[in-house]
Amino acid sequence: MSNGTPTILVVEDDFVDLEIIRRGVAKRGLKADILNATDGAAALQLLRSDRLTPEQRGQLVVLLDINMPGMNGHQFLDEIRADETLRHTVIFILTTSDHPRDVTRAYERNVAGYFVKSNLGGLLETLSSYLNHVKFPPVAMLQTS
Repeated sequence: MSNGTPTILVVEDDFVDLEIIRRGVAKRGLKADILNATDGAAALQLLRSDRLTPEQRGQLVVLLDINMPGMNGHQFLDEIRADETLRHTVIFILTTSDHPRDVTRAYERNVAGYFVKSNLGGLLETLSSYLNHVKFPPVAMLQTS
């Protein structure tokens, strides 16, 4: 993984969906490291570990499925927003559920966007624009907060 390259953590238990995301990122020419966790607990373990460099933490975007075995996406959002060191993590939802209850619950936990998997192209276009134009905070600022 390279310094200065955004990191995308895909929290998804379906490896076919993960591969589709990988191919979509590559097709759009996005320079990003892609990591995977198969449920919310594995994602939290990764985020709380020392496996990510400060640069990766500073340029991290999470793509989160809601419906997973183990710790689901809603439980992950509850945990991450309650964690002082992780609560500002940028999270986009990518799920099969378009139920208004799920959408509302996700936005109540400050997600950056909610996408249904049938609109994966829309998410990838949004992600491409986001990663190409967003200004991430300096790493030094993240280490002191």
